[in-house]
Amino acid sequence: MGEGRQWRKFALAAVAALLIIAVWPAGSAYALNVWAVYKEAQQLDAKGKYAEAIAKYKIIAEEFVKNKEYGNATNMYRNIGNDYAKLKKYDEAVASWDKEALYADKAGQLQVSLAAKRKANMLRSSVQLYVQIDAAAAGKTNYHGEIFEPKNGAYIGAYAELDSAVHNAKTGKPFYTEAFPAMTGKKHAAYLLYFTYGKPLSTLKSHLEHARANGTALQLGIQPMQGLDQVQDNEYLHQFARDIAESGVNVFLRFANEMNGNWVPWHGDPDKYIEKFRLVANVMHKEAPNNVAMVWAPGASPEYNIEEYYPGDAYVDWVGVSVYSIFNPTLDPLKAGEDRASHLDKFDYIYKHYAQRKPVFISEGGVAYMYPEKLQDKTGWASYQLKQFYLTLPMVYPKVKGVFYFDSNHDSSNRVKYYMLSANAKLLDAYKTSIASPFYLSSIGEESTIAYRKVSGSTISADVQTISAYMKTWTPVLSKVTYEIGGKTVASSTQLPWSVKINFKPYHGKKIDVVVKAYDTAGKLVTTQKTAVTVK
Repeated sequence: MGEGRQWRKFALAAVAALLIIAVWPAGSAYALNVWAVYKEAQQLDAKGKYAEAIAKYKIIAEEFVKNKEYGNATNMYRNIGNDYAKLKKYDEAVASWDKEALYADKAGQLQVSLAAKRKANMLRSSVQLYVQIDAAAAGKTNYHGEIFEPKNGAYIGAYAELDSAVHNAKTGKPFYTEAFPAMTGKKHAAYLLYFTYGKPLSTLKSHLEHARANGTALQLGIQPMQGLDQVQDNEYLHQFARDIAESGVNVFLRFANEMNGNWVPWHGDPDKYIEKFRLVANVMHKEAPNNVAMVWAPGASPEYNIEEYYPGDAYVDWVGVSVYSIFNPTLDPLKAGEDRASHLDKFDYIYKHYAQRKPVFISEGGVAYMYPEKLQDKTGWASYQLKQFYLTLPMVYPKVKGVFYFDSNHDSSNRVKYYMLSANAKLLDAYKTSIASPFYLSSIGEESTIAYRKVSGSTISADVQTISAYMKTWTPVLSKVTYEIGGKTVASSTQLPWSVKINFKPYHGKKIDVVVKAYDTAGKLVTTQKTAVTVK
């Protein structure tokens, strides 16, 4: 044990020496003795005098930037951000880590920059305000004209055949098309089924019959388990397409999904993937043009290779994505055992890259109510994330046209993933509350009666308006949001998406600030954000 302690002391001393060499290269000339100032800052840090240490680090950082020593500036802004975080001044910490990322980029330190951006984004506070409008006022703003696509609104769907509370595969009683809506309180427009390429469509006979009887669509996750070479322009593929057409059931055909991930056998050859996707699309568009939508659906991560697999607008009708969240505190910049990431933000990459071209949807996804590595119950966190996702999605991502929930507790690689609604009453209640919004549609061809318009940097009518907010803060769960105008509280909400009615008539013809304050579960003020609007 003594030798171990001596080795650790030696290792730490070596690392410290390397850091000193890295921060103060030979031959550098500065207007002050940076070593002396840095030593003072370190001593202040050790005494817990973080504000005084920050002042010293800032002096050094400015000197490094002036001398274009960007790697050294990166280290100083990291220290500044860390000390602000210890003082619980998170907005200042975020600003410092943003500078860490900036100078890491300039120094060519890509991984350092990414890590700094991740820290900053997890603690960044912001607000986006939205006003609810009639869908008729939105018109075709969010419409692409693709098969099955509503002008406004999103179909709700689910994968439910593994939830024994709503489906018995042996007897068909209950069957998910009837039992899942009964459990969740709302009819669903479609259900996800996995299908192994090469099998006849007749193996799904009971699913097709129930879909027809209940007026629901199916999302078929077609999986070529023997690899892409299995997919050929042959009688099987053409007959499969004709069988779908003859079934009369509307089908979202999701071919070889999550191709960007190395866990599927069709990963690794983008050119071949595109060739096979186009082949299947051509056959479906020819043989079943009225009831098949071709869906291209990568996983939410990794992002770097997603675009390599895109088959092209002529072959893709809808773009989907798999989006899951399982509690993970390992990236918490405050080291407090929290998961500060947003489930909603995981949809951002796909939306920004494809929503202008195609209707987009979450082809499967869920939020786990257990932290599986520790078997810790995270129902509160999961329920909040789920409600924030469903209730805020229509505002932040108005071109989303469908959401499929993965209702299962399945075991993958000996790691159970806890998404099943019937197994958790609070999560089920959160889901029921979320999908009750008229934005979420129960049948193909249905239209939403509501839409949303972003308020920030815009005008608002001098009338009573329903205002909602997407509130992001360093704390993962909020309990209340208030709205102030002219120093007076005009409304407050304790439920996501923080919807309130505000009378803007008294402010007609004025430019005003809507001040939004967010509070944590202990009732403590977390952040104050301001949005400027013109009332007309």
